[in-house]
Amino acid sequence: MDLSTGVIVPSAGWGRRMGVDTPKQYLPVQGKPVLFYTLYRLSLIKEVCYIVITASEKAIPEVREIADEAVAEAGRHSQLKVDVVAGGKERMDSVGIGLDHLKNRSIRLVMVHDAVRPCFSLEQTEKAIQVAADTGAAILAIPSRDTVKLVGPESVIRATLKREEVWLAQTPQVFQKEVFVKAYSELGAERFHATDDASVVEHSGYPVVVVPGSEDNLKITYLSDLVFFENWLKQHPKANKPE
Repeated sequence: MDLSTGVIVPSAGWGRRMGVDTPKQYLPVQGKPVLFYTLYRLSLIKEVCYIVITASEKAIPEVREIADEAVAEAGRHSQLKVDVVAGGKERMDSVGIGLDHLKNRSIRLVMVHDAVRPCFSLEQTEKAIQVAADTGAAILAIPSRDTVKLVGPESVIRATLKREEVWLAQTPQVFQKEVFVKAYSELGAERFHATDDASVVEHSGYPVVVVPGSEDNLKITYLSDLVFFENWLKQHPKANKPE
């Protein structure tokens, strides 16, 4: 089965909840920016043959250097094509720009992955690639450990959701190229603010399958998450090797 995969890495955002003057994807951990680790691990996935990174215009040269180093260290420099392009105002805009760069490539699948999720499992990601190839769309997610409340105006609880039915979406998220292109093209005037790409595919009426992920697959959002990641690297000395 053809599992050739192109990856979109939205990296144009700032992430102001971090409370620092540097976008979180460029913050250093053990001497390298977070984005390096994410790109390095993506490069280790044998099905990945293209990566498109969307960045702010002024950051493109820096991101190009980070990407080149990551791909070279993974030993994929001659096999993996990487483009760095200017992103859009919102995350969805950046993903759309990345998709424009991939849709005419000879690939079967499109993967979207957050620039600040460096702890994702290669094994789970390859499982998501396989499931998406079989079904059309798949994402990594974990079941909620907590009771989830739906809260309305004035902080009043409107409903208590069934915990066994609530899953927390992660990335990577993987889609057959035709499914993803169609979903984004159908947004049109009905464009809405989606915080993940599975929402866009769901909006088009296409079912998305959940593949169990890992609690380690943290999206770095706060400074304490950088501490978690640094400790994770220390505890997983083989983390940057094929699983």
